[in-house]
Amino acid sequence: MSQYFDTPTRPDIAVGTIGAHLRVKTTGAVIAAGAADKELGTMDKPCTGSGPCTIRLRTAGGTCKMVASVPIALNGVVWATSGGKVAATGTVEIGIALEAATADNDVIEVLRL
Repeated sequence: MSQYFDTPTRPDIAVGTIGAHLRVKTTGAVIAAGAADKELGTMDKPCTGSGPCTIRLRTAGGTCKMVASVPIALNGVVWATSGGKVAATGTVEIGIALEAATADNDVIEVLRL
């Protein structure tokens, strides 16, 4: 049976602990996306272990929150990096930073491209 979600979020099952606003992908269960991955979306809330989770889809309208791995300039392009985070350089373009990040684990607002 197929499913259809006409909402900005989608329920799924996580493999294990995944922090809020990290980029995620699914390989049958949700895991953090890597530097070369085009993600399914971002974790809406933290998942503290294996089990149900909610993903904010990358196709959702508006902006989203993401976790930086390094300082990122305001209005700078953000790129995919390991561990579900975003960086100031990379190969998979994600969006534009609407807030500056000053350190690893800063949560910033991103406008997806």
